[in-house]
Amino acid sequence: MLNRCPTCDAPASDPFFSVTGLPVHGTAVLPDPVSARSMATGDQVLVLCERCGLVFNRDFDPGLLDYTGDHEESQHHSPRFAAYAAEITADWVARFGLAGQHVVEVGCGSGDFAAELLGAGVGRVTGIDPHFVPQRVRPELADRLTAVPAEFARDQVEPGTAALVCRHTLEHIPDLAVFGAELYAGLRRGGGRALLAEVPDLGRILDEGAFWDLQYEHCSYFTPATMRTFLAGVGFSDPQVRLTYADQYVVAEAGPDGSPGAPALEPHLRDALRGACLDFATRVSDQVGRWREWLGGRAAIGDEVVVWGGGAKGLTFLNVVEGGAEGTGAVGAVVDINPGLQGRFMGGLGLPIRAPKDLLDSPPRSVLLMNPVYAGEVRATLDELGLGSTELLAV
Repeated sequence: MLNRCPTCDAPASDPFFSVTGLPVHGTAVLPDPVSARSMATGDQVLVLCERCGLVFNRDFDPGLLDYTGDHEESQHHSPRFAAYAAEITADWVARFGLAGQHVVEVGCGSGDFAAELLGAGVGRVTGIDPHFVPQRVRPELADRLTAVPAEFARDQVEPGTAALVCRHTLEHIPDLAVFGAELYAGLRRGGGRALLAEVPDLGRILDEGAFWDLQYEHCSYFTPATMRTFLAGVGFSDPQVRLTYADQYVVAEAGPDGSPGAPALEPHLRDALRGACLDFATRVSDQVGRWREWLGGRAAIGDEVVVWGGGAKGLTFLNVVEGGAEGTGAVGAVVDINPGLQGRFMGGLGLPIRAPKDLLDSPPRSVLLMNPVYAGEVRATLDELGLGSTELLAV
């Protein structure tokens, strides 16, 4: 249990929201329903730090996580996401002068974004991630992409490194103050120009009651303002933050010339964030009730619903709405375009994950999409399959 803020060490406040029994892995590749249903579960008990504004899971237990099996986190199978990744890499390379330079990516996952950086003109990339082993490096990139299968430490950043990239990693870190200090020291050790970071945006989650964006693996949550406060607190200079990807992500860019200090969110921003946190439970209750009612209506008339999105969003949505005695049983399967998930099973409920073409075996009346940013490409896929009459709704 985290009794103090992992960023500023202020005492933890009372929780404003909790969800219990959440499967702990949203990207695990599970071969059968038995292993899917037996996945470990944990609780999300969210608290707001009244000093720096960080929202974190007070009950986070890293001992529940097991990354020894297969995990499939790639989003690059989506044309929409691939276009976004290409756009942001081109922007960073141009604005920060990264062409021909060495870049370190911290928390590189499967190496997809590292490959994007190389494609945009970066000279060399070192990808650091406990699960990024050399065998995952594509053969055509082997002379420019170095895999370091380890947790990040400042000494891994070699002199002459132009930038550190840290995308969708900070939200997984329980000891943010220590990790942030390592990032800052690493950037300075390498003589780099900037830290280039990206995290999910908490503000949208709170405003929409988007409980499906809560993941057990995510123990820390940021808004643009709290991301800026965190980075300035650990020593980065002039953090610039903005929303991207249909306001789903916070992008931050910061230099190496600051000095560490005590992070504190401006009072008016903290008050607004506190209000949004306190309203979140009501918004979630409304969302859960709405979708249970809709799914119950489909079940009552015998219409099977397919959920599009076999990753973490789908896992949280289905285990909250359809799990337990209040589940409707309307959802019979999940669809995902990622070949690494197809033919496998979703953690918790153990639902099968199918390829889009498998919908032709039993065409559904309705498809429920877990991320509206993909509505255009999903609608096009359904139409190409001859499923033009299938209803597409997004959460």
